[in-house]
Amino acid sequence: MVWLRVSSAPEEINRFYYERVAPGVHDYWRKMAAPRFRVATLLRLVDEAPPRQLCDLGCGGGQFLLQVQARYPGALLCGVDLSQAQIELNRRLHPDIRWVCLDLDQEAELPHDLQGACDTVVAMELIEHLAHPEALLRIALRLARPAGRLLLSTQSGPVRETERRVGHRRHFTAREMHNLLIQTGWRPVRVWNCGFPFHDLSKWYANRNPQAMLRRFGEGPYGLREDLICLVLRLLFRLNSRRRGAQLFAVAER
Repeated sequence: MVWLRVSSAPEEINRFYYERVAPGVHDYWRKMAAPRFRVATLLRLVDEAPPRQLCDLGCGGGQFLLQVQARYPGALLCGVDLSQAQIELNRRLHPDIRWVCLDLDQEAELPHDLQGACDTVVAMELIEHLAHPEALLRIALRLARPAGRLLLSTQSGPVRETERRVGHRRHFTAREMHNLLIQTGWRPVRVWNCGFPFHDLSKWYANRNPQAMLRRFGEGPYGLREDLICLVLRLLFRLNSRRRGAQLFAVAER
């Protein structure tokens, strides 16, 4: 597989990377420490206020929604994604979840029955890909019922080569995210960084040879060596700070 040049438009990079089906991408989300940590953190936040209706923005293949469904089988679940092909596949595989194709980088029209319907809206590792992050937050606000919550994860620190190659446009400080939430009508409850030092070090190490890292952990199925690296990272991530680092989380209320 040939990776897109850095000079490619961010929209093209996002479509190329996230609409493709590759065993390495599947293994990355299942085995790598960073996505597993993000999912575990967001699930703990979901558990703080068990949802009656939850919407996952930028849902991809619906992996997060399936974990929510296993915990809360009675909840109404909805996934929103830009990829029409992915949404159609999701509908075939998981017809008991609602799937909506929508461009979250502009303030598009929402289905009427979803407006103000969700007590939990999730946006995991999405906002950093968008040219108009405020549009995403306003869409989330329109989905949320009064006192509904937004659970968000993204990145702080510099946008490095590996991140540019998967479509990141910008990263946010905790203060920037706090202010953006207020500007778009949310009431921030908590915005915090975490992940130091091992999340940050893994990002630094991957950027020593971005092309090789993306091929190794994003294309073919993982072998024994990749599995061992993922296991070691998962163990090291247990030692990460909960107050410092390049991983950023936010909880806000409507």
